[in-house]
Amino acid sequence: MIKIVATDMDGTLLDDDKKLPDNFEDVITDLSRRKINFVISSGRSFNVLKKQFGNHLKDLTFICDNGAYIVIGGECVYTSIIDRDIVMNVIDYCEAKGYTLILCGKKGAWHNSKDPQQDQEIAQYYICQTYLKDLHDCDDEIFKIAIYNGNGFTNAQYEALGDEFSQNCTALLSGSNWVDMMNKGINKGSALSNICNRFGVGYNEVMAFGDYLNDVDMLNCAYYSFAMSNAHNSVKQVANFITGSNNDNSVMKEVTKYCLQ
Repeated sequence: MIKIVATDMDGTLLDDDKKLPDNFEDVITDLSRRKINFVISSGRSFNVLKKQFGNHLKDLTFICDNGAYIVIGGECVYTSIIDRDIVMNVIDYCEAKGYTLILCGKKGAWHNSKDPQQDQEIAQYYICQTYLKDLHDCDDEIFKIAIYNGNGFTNAQYEALGDEFSQNCTALLSGSNWVDMMNKGINKGSALSNICNRFGVGYNEVMAFGDYLNDVDMLNCAYYSFAMSNAHNSVKQVANFITGSNNDNSVMKEVTKYCLQ
């Protein structure tokens, strides 16, 4: 019996217009009645997810910031704070490369963008955001550093970034223009494992959905692991099942098939 369902947001649960499935409310209500824990897993901050899912804060579990921040029943149960010296080093490296940074902390999100187009991109994923002329002045406790490259990250740039900080940090490509950096070992998979341990749920009782590279670790935690048809090929190779696209309400269809019939 499936006891936990975890899903990525963009390219997975949401369609290309960033809309939730029409039957989302009904499915969540039915899952709650059956004591099946539905987990929203995203690179987004809890402030953004709270705004979108405010009617279900007590019903849903949230893996936020790619695993660095976990919320259960509306309460934060886990945060992985990055050492301040490491944050400063990442700032120095990325500013020298011309990358835009968003420091995600307990008080809010702090960025150094001076480009209106980039500001619009940041606003899609972060609220409570503040521009800082010098990010070194940020006095927040940071649990994720989002790095944005308007030209997109090449494989060489992504690998160089990961290699530079591999001793202390995990770097995950969360979109063609985005790399998220957290403490080493922190990802959606480590967060889902944390949640499973809290609820005493095993591998064969977990369903998970994803489409991009930052979802791979999460899919590896679930026997019922589904890659979307629109997923990156690397994601399809690790998933045990392939489903339809994010525009076909595929997550809700599979959840209904396996959990509600």
